[in-house]
Amino acid sequence: MKVIFFTGKGGVGKSSSSALFAYKLAESGKKVLLNSIDPAHNLHDIFECKFNFSPKEVKTGLSVMETNLDKWVKKYLTDTEKDFKEVYKYQEAFNLHKYFKTLKYSPGLEEYAVLLALEDTIEKYSDYDYVIFDTPPTALTLKFLALPSVSLLWLRELVKFRQMILSKKDIVTKIKNGKKGTELEKDPVLKRIEKLIVTYQKLANRFEDSKNTKIIVVLNPDKLSLSESRDILARLKDLGMAIPYIILNKFNGDETVCKILEKEFKGTEIIRFPENDTEIVGLDCLDGLGLAFDLMNFEN
Repeated sequence: MKVIFFTGKGGVGKSSSSALFAYKLAESGKKVLLNSIDPAHNLHDIFECKFNFSPKEVKTGLSVMETNLDKWVKKYLTDTEKDFKEVYKYQEAFNLHKYFKTLKYSPGLEEYAVLLALEDTIEKYSDYDYVIFDTPPTALTLKFLALPSVSLLWLRELVKFRQMILSKKDIVTKIKNGKKGTELEKDPVLKRIEKLIVTYQKLANRFEDSKNTKIIVVLNPDKLSLSESRDILARLKDLGMAIPYIILNKFNGDETVCKILEKEFKGTEIIRFPENDTEIVGLDCLDGLGLAFDLMNFEN
C-alpha cells in the first residue's frame, strides 16, 4: 500500500488536487481511498456527496471519507485516562482521577488526534493500493508529521529516566530486604513507554519510507504560496522526508515560478494544473479534467 499526503498553504487547492489524483488513479485500475483529515472538509462539496468516518464508494475503485478530528481527540483523552488508571491503580488513594479533566487543555492534542486517525486509516484499510490524505494547512500538517520522531526522542529519554528511578528503588529494596528487587521486570510505566516506542517507530518508518509514502506540496503561482512551500521543504528535509512532486495549481502559462521551483527544488518534479474557470465539482468535472502527468512514473 502506498500513502500520499497532499499538503500546502490553506486555499491553494489541496482538496481538488487530491480528488483529481485519486480519481485518475482509480480510473487506471487502482483501489484508492481518499481521506480528508482537514477540520474544514471540502471533499463533500467536490464529490457532491455526504461523507463520514467510514469509506463511501463514489465510483469503481474510489472510496472517500472525512475524518472527524473531534472524535479522535475524545478517543485520545479516553485512552490516556484509561492508561493512567491502569498504570497508577495502586495510587487510587491520591485521587488522580481529579486531574484527568486537565488533559483536554493539553497542547498538541489536535496533532495526536490526527496521528491516531492516520494510524487507524493505514492499519484498517491496508487492502487498498493507495490511501490519499487531504491534509490541514501547513502548521498542523508539519506538526503531526514531526510527531513520531519527536515523540521517540522524548520517550527514549524517558526510558532512561525511568530505569534510573527503578534502579534506585532496587538498591533500596536490597538494603531493606537483603535481596535484589524486580522493579524493571514488572514496572507497568516502563512497559507502557516501550509499547509507545514501538507504535511511534512504526509511524516514523512509514513517514520516512520514500518508496511507499509520498508528500505532494500544492501551491499557487504567487509569492506567499512559494514562500510557505520553501518552509515546508526545509522542515520536511530536517525530518528526513523528501518531496518528489510539487503541484503548481492555477497555472496560467507563465513559466517564471516553474523556473524558480526547478532551480530551488532540484530533483522534485513540477506538475502543472492549468487555471480553471469553473469550480471542480462533480464526477463529470473530474472525469473531464486531464492530469498532465504520467501515472506510470508515479507508480515507480
